[in-house]
Amino acid sequence: MTAREYVLALPAELDAKDRADLARSFASAVVERYGVAADVALHAPSAGGDDRNYHAHILTTTREVEPDGLGKKTRILDAAKTGGPEIESLRELWAMQCNEALERHQKPARIDHRSYERQGVDEIPTLHLGPTSTTMERRHKAEQERKGEPYKPQTFKAQENERRRTLNDHVREIVRELAATVREVAAQAMDARRKGVHGLLNALRVKGKQDADEQARRAAEARRREEERKKALRQQALRDARERAVQKAKERMGDMAKRVQRLPPDARDRFLAGEYPSDPFDRALKAHGHPLGNAGLDAEEKVVRAHLKVHQEQEKRQQAERQQVPVRGRGPSRFR
Repeated sequence: MTAREYVLALPAELDAKDRADLARSFASAVVERYGVAADVALHAPSAGGDDRNYHAHILTTTREVEPDGLGKKTRILDAAKTGGPEIESLRELWAMQCNEALERHQKPARIDHRSYERQGVDEIPTLHLGPTSTTMERRHKAEQERKGEPYKPQTFKAQENERRRTLNDHVREIVRELAATVREVAAQAMDARRKGVHGLLNALRVKGKQDADEQARRAAEARRREEERKKALRQQALRDARERAVQKAKERMGDMAKRVQRLPPDARDRFLAGEYPSDPFDRALKAHGHPLGNAGLDAEEKVVRAHLKVHQEQEKRQQAERQQVPVRGRGPSRFR
């Protein structure tokens, strides 16, 4: 079965239990992210090697685990577009988990998954030896110690790492010396400024206060204008809302007048009693649905009743006129 391997360098500052918990926590995150199965193996430093080389090997399936077995392949780590960013994300996750564990156990050491160049550190990174070179160097070191001779790297990578460490030590020493020189020069410059710029500082303080006062004045003026603008917008919004409510009330009033006039005479009183109830509670409910509230409902009722009264008078006149029409064939003085 094909597997994907993750090799984790465990912080030597933590004890065995904490290192195991840290490795399992990372494995759980991988399982949850990709839906795979994982196996964790913890390794202690080899005899004669670096006593800080605690590490873990995590093997995961290359396919997702489903209820009935293995499913589709997890190709996100293999694809050209997604593999690099995904691996970078896993490295960042591991660094974060390590640093959280170190901080939780009050250890000063911290881990950064980025290269020296990305961190802005002017150091040359060392080469990864690998298992073969590490074994050769371990045996060579043991042989040199047995002979009582100083250890000198044997493989090319180990020799190159020794050279890079020496260069890094020199660079750090130069940086320390430069930093000390810069601090000394800065202290001298500060002393000179303190002795000769008191007047300038006073002038700057006065100018700074004036600038601050002017900025405060401008800020207050800006706030005042903004409040006026908001107030004008609120007033305009109220006027617009009032106009819309008045227009709706007019349309409703005309509609109500037409509706009551179209009703049979015996149904009009019931309609008016339903739309304009005399009971205070029922009337309040009706007023709540009116665009202009209670005052609008009162005004509407007056207008509707007035229009109805005029309409009823017109109906009476029309009825009277119909009754005065003469009946043909029965003489000029007979009316229907």
